[in-house]
Amino acid sequence: MIRMIRSLLGAALLIPTAALAQAEAEPPAVSIAYNAAIVSDYRFRGISYTNRKPAVQGGADISFHSGLFAGTWLSSISNYGGAHAEIDLYGGYAGSVGGWNYSATVLGYFYPNGVDTDYVETQATLAHTIGPVTATATVAYTPKQWNTGDNLYTSLGADVAVLGTPLTASVNVGRENGSYDEKWDWSAGLTYTIDRLEISATYIDSNYKSPLEAGRNARATALLSVKATF
Repeated sequence: MIRMIRSLLGAALLIPTAALAQAEAEPPAVSIAYNAAIVSDYRFRGISYTNRKPAVQGGADISFHSGLFAGTWLSSISNYGGAHAEIDLYGGYAGSVGGWNYSATVLGYFYPNGVDTDYVETQATLAHTIGPVTATATVAYTPKQWNTGDNLYTSLGADVAVLGTPLTASVNVGRENGSYDEKWDWSAGLTYTIDRLEISATYIDSNYKSPLEAGRNARATALLSVKATF
């Protein structure tokens, strides 16, 4: 993560030690983070966007002390309406109250050179941590647009830190209705973190069945990923 760093060397003799310590303890006004990953399959809500093949992904995020944030994320994908890449742009607000963390986000999904593919979604999350367990509820709503109808996706997940180890176990279940009729997806995985590197293995499956390619792309899989943040 790249952070704004202000040099206090020139003012060190003028600022009392206690005040200097307090200033250093304050969070930065702006934080910027980058990420890059290689995955064995790009799955979005249980369905492969790469025809069950590997993908290269990356993104950048900027967050402000006020709680506002914005970012972008991209991934290689299989042919989707003529597009071979997905680019997400998003922004929103995040905060916490009474031990609960929340966020509200507007996301745009863009597929360069795709025909009738781009759309906008709103999303809200609520998370709470008890000991090593962080539970997160997500509600994502896509309002009716010129190329898509209403779609609602809800999910509930939990991350459990395995005490004394660099491992985190994760489980998630989601339900989608609109673009799909009563589609459920679920996953369970394990992530090993070392410094800024995350190595994950995840089992993903769904109840979506179809003789078309989308049905085959929703079958169970073991997904492997390597992600770096900086």
